[in-house]
Amino acid sequence: MKRSDFWRTALVMAVIFLLMYGLNHLMPLHRDDYDYSMIWLTGEHVGSFSGVMESLWRHYLFHGGRMVTVFCLDLFLWTGKGIFDFANALMFLLLLVLLVIHARRDWHFWREPGILAVLGILAWLSFPHFGEVAVWKSGSTVYLWSAVFAALFLVPYNLHLKAMGEGQARPRNWLLLPMFALGVLAGWSVENLAVTVFVLTAGLSWWVKRKGKLPLWMPAGAFGALAGLVLLVAAPGNFVRYDAQGSGKGIFVHIGNQFAGNGEMVLYLLPVILLLIAAGRIYRLHLAADARAGGETAEPSGQAFGWGRMLCLAVIVLLVVSYFNGSFFAAALRDFLVAHVLAPLGLDKPRTVEHFANVMVGFEEMAIYWLAIFFFYSLLKRALGFSHESLASARTVSWRSALHAFPAARYAAFLIALALFNNFVMIAAPTFPARATFSSVAMILVAVCAVLRDPVVQGELEKKAQKTLFLASAAICAFTMIAALLITAAMQEENAARLAIVKQAAENGEEIAYMKPILLKNRALRHVFFVDFDNGVTKDGLCKYYGIKDICVER
Repeated sequence: MKRSDFWRTALVMAVIFLLMYGLNHLMPLHRDDYDYSMIWLTGEHVGSFSGVMESLWRHYLFHGGRMVTVFCLDLFLWTGKGIFDFANALMFLLLLVLLVIHARRDWHFWREPGILAVLGILAWLSFPHFGEVAVWKSGSTVYLWSAVFAALFLVPYNLHLKAMGEGQARPRNWLLLPMFALGVLAGWSVENLAVTVFVLTAGLSWWVKRKGKLPLWMPAGAFGALAGLVLLVAAPGNFVRYDAQGSGKGIFVHIGNQFAGNGEMVLYLLPVILLLIAAGRIYRLHLAADARAGGETAEPSGQAFGWGRMLCLAVIVLLVVSYFNGSFFAAALRDFLVAHVLAPLGLDKPRTVEHFANVMVGFEEMAIYWLAIFFFYSLLKRALGFSHESLASARTVSWRSALHAFPAARYAAFLIALALFNNFVMIAAPTFPARATFSSVAMILVAVCAVLRDPVVQGELEKKAQKTLFLASAAICAFTMIAALLITAAMQEENAARLAIVKQAAENGEEIAYMKPILLKNRALRHVFFVDFDNGVTKDGLCKYYGIKDICVER
């Protein structure tokens, strides 16, 4: 290992931690955080460790079985937001480190600062509803923290399988009790991930038993995951919540949820999918007898910016300028569509126009993001020599041949299949929100990193497309990160002003707090999570927490 690799890794880790700490620090208590700051269903503020445990037990009886994640949330809400901000940023960094370990299939994550940086960028862009699952306290403890527990638990299994392939597997009997305990944590997490973890570890234990001597810690870990899963799904509170959310929903609703949840995940994974497509083409070109990636079939360098690319870049610049200057383009487009499309169709009722305006709030950031991704992908294809002739040559090699020839490709395919299974488990749930795909996205991120570090793919990208990928990452991440920090800071100020109104109403003995709506709507591709104070969940928790009866947002 080069000494410089260690320090570059440390620098990447510091940047990731500081970004996440900044977002956590700016993110106030919000929505469910107020409910969990009180002993469950009592309205009494949690003021001691015994209060944390009482709230945890009441939650288990009346709402759900996620005892591990709820304990972490309640504990940190009691001890203070500042401690949680630090811990949550650290947990996000730990998750990325564990994903690099799974991609490398060894502990030496510090040897590849580039892969850690790439993973950090892809995680920032690809985790669905990022602000909700990685920054917001009630969301991050469920999805981010559960993923950390599961990823840590699965590392010994992954490393043992690799050691078996190299003929160096050892029994490591001292892992018996730690793996059982970690299995309980991983299984007692979030429902679909808990099922996947148990099925995976039980299946791997059976497979290893067939291949040779089975270390006792492997089935012990699987039994721990099963115990955690049983404690999770058998909670009385699950049946209470299912009666409220799942009543009357037939199998077709559950199947429809699969299309919605997986579809939204794919939208967030667009950069990852394009990278996997590029890697697959590199593999097939490498195997083709009459072509190599980036041979004589590459476009001449003078064609880097045709009229199509120039127009796309001009539109991106226009939208970025508009986005940071009051979104004048989106406002003009909104007004034009209302006047010349909705009105002639008779769809200009106030409520309809309001919903349409809310959709248009996120138009520019989504347009910038999608146009930028496809713009840079067109440059990537050119840099790699993906012309019609070279791709025709690649198509002479089957995908099965590529999977057979490259172990990294097989490993990635297995992880993608596992991610889809992890999503399929959600068919048992009455709803399938995009945030529930968090652990599946984490698996797919491991898959793409495993492929990107394969010497065949890595060599082509570093030789021909390194500058293009760097420019794409810098441009897209700079836009989204700056927007997220600015919007989160503005949202914090808006939240503080309205929270002061609620506190003042409570001190004055008033039953209702009156306030103006929060005009800020942009969410930076959902890296910022907030809703106004009259939302049902937010209003109910705030009213109970501060002891008032209602919040009225003057529309």
